[in-house]
Amino acid sequence: MKIRRFVDLRMVLLVVLVPVVLAGLYVLLVQIQGLVRYDSAYFTQAYREEYDTPGSVARALEGVLQTGDQELLAELQGMQQPAPFETGPKITFTMLWERTDRYISYLYFDMDTYRRHTHYTEEVNGRWVVSPTDAYYHLYSGRWLKVAVPLAVFWWLLGTITILIVLVSRISARLREQMYGAPGSE
Repeated sequence: MKIRRFVDLRMVLLVVLVPVVLAGLYVLLVQIQGLVRYDSAYFTQAYREEYDTPGSVARALEGVLQTGDQELLAELQGMQQPAPFETGPKITFTMLWERTDRYISYLYFDMDTYRRHTHYTEEVNGRWVVSPTDAYYHLYSGRWLKVAVPLAVFWWLLGTITILIVLVSRISARLREQMYGAPGSE
């Protein structure tokens, strides 16, 4: 007896595993980047004492945002390659915005453009640093899930619908063949 496959198992595995593999790659790449993210020169005892609270970093960041001092910004971020922040002479510290397990966010307001700027601080190696909103931040804050989960669900729904269409098509072709014979066999 000839066994027919209605759905290819490789297609099902592809549908199931693509979002999981992509999420794993994202986490792995961010973890690898995290190994060289920070510059050890910014984590001496003097820096640990100067930036021992998130508030001290938030206040110093206000000056950086007003003056555009890139050296102080690099010091506040503590990173190998500091990220640029939008600056302006009338950006002022407004308030502590949100506190999560890992991050404390502060709100700054630009009096010229009326734009709000949120900046995040986290404790790293015994001192507080300003964290830019990059892939590292999105992973550790959990915000990447707001994009990854809907995309994965959409992918799985699309894959399921495609597999069901293929399944119905193949079953109906087999039923046609059984009921009316093979095409061209007249």
